[in-house]
Amino acid sequence: MNFNLRKKMIKKFLQNELIQNIVGFLISLYIKICFHTSLWYVRNNKSIESHIKKKSKIIVIFWHNRLLMAPFCWEYKNNFKMLISSHRDGRIGSIAVSHLGIDTIEGSSNKNKISSVKQIINELNQKNIVGIAPDGPRGPNQKIKEGLIAIQKKTNSVIFPLCYSAKFYKELNSWDKFMFVYPFNKFVAIWGKPIMYDKKKSLSKNISIVQNELDRVTMLSKNLSK
Repeated sequence: MNFNLRKKMIKKFLQNELIQNIVGFLISLYIKICFHTSLWYVRNNKSIESHIKKKSKIIVIFWHNRLLMAPFCWEYKNNFKMLISSHRDGRIGSIAVSHLGIDTIEGSSNKNKISSVKQIINELNQKNIVGIAPDGPRGPNQKIKEGLIAIQKKTNSVIFPLCYSAKFYKELNSWDKFMFVYPFNKFVAIWGKPIMYDKKKSLSKNISIVQNELDRVTMLSKNLSK
């Protein structure tokens, strides 16, 4: 069968709501198996715990290629909502994390981009914690976008960079080089330093500060998971 035809058939197959629910459930099951059969280390989490106790407005950021196990980096009872694309893959991801007790905010389409930003701001103002992949939904890979910093500035939120890495994984041939992890693994999750918007610095400088810190914890988690 022609590759493009096969790809088109798979896409059409995944448009079905029942199929999306089944695939989402199976993904959540696989995630749980990976977590419960693996060693899991979390570093530098005292600072975020302090901000949770103070009821700060918190935005947790992680790269799009680390979405698979990101829910297990969150071990607190506070409401945590992840921004996930309204695209088909995003809907499946939303179903998957719902089985892990995490709510989602639908975003990242031309039609509902403004409404999703409003919802993020509303969630932060209610002191709910929002998780965002700042390079999603289509890249560029591992690059902080201006929109994240604009939301941070408007809500006076603190950004916490977060990254996990795994000892055993396959890097998929996708725009984000998605990290597909295996069971019986070793995971290391690193929390970065809290970052507030600095009004004395330019927007581009604030973006660089967040970029550098998320890059730092990404490299550190890679090195420690080997």
